[in-house]
Amino acid sequence: MKKGIASFLLAAVLMITLSFPVQAQSIDDGEVIAKGVALPIPTFNQLYGTPSSSDNAITNLDKNVTANIHDIQLQDANLSFKAEINYNNQVKELDATGKLFKGYKQEDSINSIVGDIEDKGNHFGILLFEIYNDKAPDKVITNDNLAETPHLKLYLTDQEDNVILLEMELPEQLAHVTVTNDEAIDTTKDFFWFINVIKPYEKRNIPTDDKMKKMLGVNPTEVSPTAVGYFSDWTHSTTYYQSFYIGSDFVQTYSLPYGSWKALDVTNQSTWTNSFKIAEHTTVNGVTNRSIDNPFRYRNVKLSTGVGAKSTIVFAMTDGRLSSYATGSSLTLKIAEKLWSTALPAAPSISDIKGWINAIVDAGTDKTVTLGSSNIKLNSNPTVVEGANSKNYDMYRYTDINGANTGHNMVLQTTVQYDSTTGTSATANGVMKVKWDVYYGATGSLYDSSSKDISFTYSVKP
Repeated sequence: MKKGIASFLLAAVLMITLSFPVQAQSIDDGEVIAKGVALPIPTFNQLYGTPSSSDNAITNLDKNVTANIHDIQLQDANLSFKAEINYNNQVKELDATGKLFKGYKQEDSINSIVGDIEDKGNHFGILLFEIYNDKAPDKVITNDNLAETPHLKLYLTDQEDNVILLEMELPEQLAHVTVTNDEAIDTTKDFFWFINVIKPYEKRNIPTDDKMKKMLGVNPTEVSPTAVGYFSDWTHSTTYYQSFYIGSDFVQTYSLPYGSWKALDVTNQSTWTNSFKIAEHTTVNGVTNRSIDNPFRYRNVKLSTGVGAKSTIVFAMTDGRLSSYATGSSLTLKIAEKLWSTALPAAPSISDIKGWINAIVDAGTDKTVTLGSSNIKLNSNPTVVEGANSKNYDMYRYTDINGANTGHNMVLQTTVQYDSTTGTSATANGVMKVKWDVYYGATGSLYDSSSKDISFTYSVKP
């Protein structure tokens, strides 16, 4: 009987224990009360986004927001919390959840952690969530007393086009948070948090002259852009530029699409390269800051290579860095190609090859490939055009000024072979094309679409 009772009690304990799921660690059940400022986005622009703005333009305003922050939970780098935001004679609940990252300020040995946070209730958009656990001078908007002390920034927008700015002493619950991974957060959740609420002071395309190339660290080779046998650089004719006033700071951001290509004379086989790169530059009050990622985003980057007389493509692959993907990563790209056929001209002109490329460059078929290794060709038969499209993978980081390929880039390599039953040599035409869309900000609208055509002649022989 005693044994039966013991078994029953043990089963009951196990049932009770197993009925409670494992929860994320609750840092503290205590509440944090914060005060801040709410104002319409146009007013925020007038006070904080013009050449006459000052850092204390909003500091002097009455604090018309109260926030009650609670239920802070953290598991690894995943954070959640709730808050009741009281402003404009209403109370709205913020149900926040997201992931923490190292902030750009850590490049300067400042302990800043930022979050890619969203409101599950869709009442607020979260512009910036920053845990600033340092005593180095920092820029604040609503409370000058926090400039050189640990603090928390929580900047929001609501559905009535208001900006809500909350700054508070760093809550004890977040005083010991660390992030160990080196994954980068989108700059629009960090330095450029303001781009959706501050209008650009200036937005234009600047001619890419030698001075601009030098500033951006792009030094094209002296080789003619039609020189077969060498790596040759190209740069887009204009550099994308936007500037902002944010408080007393003047922020300028530049982005230049450029690339390099190499075609070889074909004896049996040769490997050709077509690439797309990015040079970018961000200055704050005229001082370059290389730790800030540029907010221009390149998507639908399309690389195509077409061959001419007595030539076909038998192998093709892509490489580079796209978003968080690098050499060895598997991802899905859109592949376009044109099969070789006896119906095609035996000695196609540059115009013919451009026509082939333009007919398929925006089409294609999804294919999962491995960057740096797998054959992207859709068909095992020889082709005369191969193309790859990056789709919606973001590309935005600069290529290092010293030439190291640390930035986002995309490469198309093709193996071109002699393909003829005549056994005779020929002079052939070749074409490479690069096409891209550029957006401003992670969720911004299309900013520009452009392309670069490269044509050349090469010799081909068995």
